Amino acid sequence: MLNKSDLQLIESELISMEEPYLGTLANDIHADPAELLDVHRGNTFVTSLSLSVLLRINAYFQDYPPFNSDTGEVIDDLNQLRLSCDYRRVRQLLQQEIMNYNFYHDNELDAYSPLWIERDSQTRPGTGYRAIVNFYLPALGGVPQSEMTLYSTLVGDAMTEMAIMGWQFD
Repeated sequence: MLNKSDLQLIESELISMEEPYLGTLANDIHADPAELLDVHRGNTFVTSLSLSVLLRINAYFQDYPPFNSDTGEVIDDLNQLRLSCDYRRVRQLLQQEIMNYNFYHDNELDAYSPLWIERDSQTRPGTGYRAIVNFYLPALGGVPQSEMTLYSTLVGDAMTEMAIMGWQFD
């Protein structure tokens, strides 16, 4: 079974891979290249991939370790690739908003409630982990104050992503 550290490393590896190698990886593990490309570009998170694909990616990188495409050297310390984000403040704010809403309303927000997230616009897709920087709960009427790209997700999926990418900070 995969743990948070494994998922974080898979996310980091897919983001750091150059796009031509994603096609090779997809072919070798019999996965949909578009799904891997979506993770690479930050449009979806690694948990959107099926468990079987995640296990095959993990096994693939054990058999064929990532390498630096500039030097051709194998990266021995995979922690060099590991990307993370301190989500303590954002996660606490989201949990507080949900608790406040659930206290005053009969229809409760839960893991399956819709959520709009804003990702870090300073990180270009495919160049690094595009962290969640803000969220909008449709049930609260939250709307952005400026023009930005929002990604639709569920509260549970966003909380899972924050737990995986920020597990070192807990």
